[in-house]
Amino acid sequence: MSDIYHEIQEDLRRDRLKAIWARYGTAIVLAAALVIVGVAAWRGYEYYEARKAAEAGDRYEAASRLAEEGKAEEARAAFAAISATGPEGYAALARFREANELSKTDKPGALKLYQAIADSASDPMLRDAARTRAAYLGVDAAGLDEVKRLAEPLVGSNEWGTLAREAIGLAAYKANDAAEARKQFEAIVADADAPGATRQRADLMLSVLPPAAAAEAPAKPIN
Repeated sequence: MSDIYHEIQEDLRRDRLKAIWARYGTAIVLAAALVIVGVAAWRGYEYYEARKAAEAGDRYEAASRLAEEGKAEEARAAFAAISATGPEGYAALARFREANELSKTDKPGALKLYQAIADSASDPMLRDAARTRAAYLGVDAAGLDEVKRLAEPLVGSNEWGTLAREAIGLAAYKANDAAEARKQFEAIVADADAPGATRQRADLMLSVLPPAAAAEAPAKPIN
């Protein structure tokens, strides 16, 4: 009796499966196919991205070698090509290096490029590094007001605050604003967390600046 019962159960099961397959078989096949295609597409995308990253890495190393060999213009062009077509990470780094190479021959042009990086960078570290580099270039390629615009937002930053103050101090010194220069360099010397080399440079600048009282007197900018 139990054998007959099991046979009936099996028949009912098969009938239900046939009914389900007849009704949903095509959809099941399509869903399975979509999953397979999706997995294959993702693997293909991962491979493509890895290949792009590897190629960009090779191009970046080649451009870096050109820079090390002193071929600034060729290096700049190579970095510019990577920044235009490379993956996001390499493109951002290459754009920064492009500006660095350009600064050797065209400081105003490099300053604009660093400013563009600072305005568009999604990574805060890269953005602030670009602002700091632009501020230092601004000491020679722009005026005190422009250096302040670039550097003052970084003054409270642990990573960049000291360098931002140094850039403002140097720009003020060049503009013969001794009071502003002394203010910035004294703040660096008083900062226990400031790097030793930066504090030494600030000490040196304070030694060549006029005394505080004399620094209050207006002076003509250095030409």
